[in-house]
This record gives sequence, structure tokens and C-alpha cells, in this order.
Amino acid sequence: MFTYLRSLFSNDLLVELSESKISIKVFSSDIKFEEEPYIAVENTKKGEIVKAIGKEAKRETATNITITNPFKHPRSFVADFMLAEKILQHGIYQIHKSRIRPAPRIIMHQLDKVEGGLTSIEDRVLRELAAGSGAREVIIYLGGKINTSVESFDSVKSRVSAT
Repeated sequence: MFTYLRSLFSNDLLVELSESKISIKVFSSDIKFEEEPYIAVENTKKGEIVKAIGKEAKRETATNITITNPFKHPRSFVADFMLAEKILQHGIYQIHKSRIRPAPRIIMHQLDKVEGGLTSIEDRVLRELAAGSGAREVIIYLGGKINTSVESFDSVKSRVSAT
């Protein structure tokens, strides 16, 4: 019931992930969020607190702040799942700007390290990242870039289901 109500306030999104940039685009709209995938985490007595994301994170210089790119790892695509999830949550909330937590349908498109396809673990990581960001439906897409002003979520979904 609540997922249905949240879906009324949500958009269909394309999330393109790479080591150098995160791009979240709304289908059939010019609304988008693009940011470098850096996150600054401050270690305090109460625990770890996210201080900044993106370019602002790279500017943080305090000694108790760690700056990380959770999508940079020599062997796999996601180095730190929790921080990657925080960056995606931030991007989705920046797009929706609503008091109601959104429940969008999301297409996850990994742009780096996809030679030979994805393993079942990499597939699950992408699905869990989207689910942790509030997605009610997730499609994993491998292939060329998607033009969100021309294509729709359903057209990409049918194309992925056919393969």
C-alpha cells in the first residue's frame, strides 16, 4: 500500500555508474543529477557522519575526514557498498525533492568493467544498491547509452526482457 502511494510521487530513473561520474536522469524530462562519486565521511565520537558528496567532498581537508570513491576498486566495480548506497540515495533525493520518500523504477547501467557481462554477484550488488535507495523495480541494463528523452522505462524493460 505504502509503496503504491510513494510510487505516485516518483519518477522513472536511469542511473549510469562509472568510476569518474554518477549520472541519474529522469525519463522524458531534462531533470538530472550528475556528480563525481566522492564521499567525505567524518569520524566523530558518535560514529561516522557523511559530511559531503561530490566536488564538495574533495575539498574537505580535516584530519578526521576520509574521502572515498566507493566505485573505484582494482578488481570489482563497487569497493564500498554502504558509501555507494549513500551517494545513490543522495542523488535520488536531489531529483525528487519531496518529503515523501520516493519509490522510483530504476534502470541501473554500469558503464565500467562490463567486459564479458556481469557476474551474478555484480548483478545483485547493482540491484541491492537500487533497492537500498528506495527503488520499487530494478532493471540491470548492459549496452550502449540510453537517450532518456526518446526512450521510456518500459521500452528499455521490454528490450532487456527480450534478450
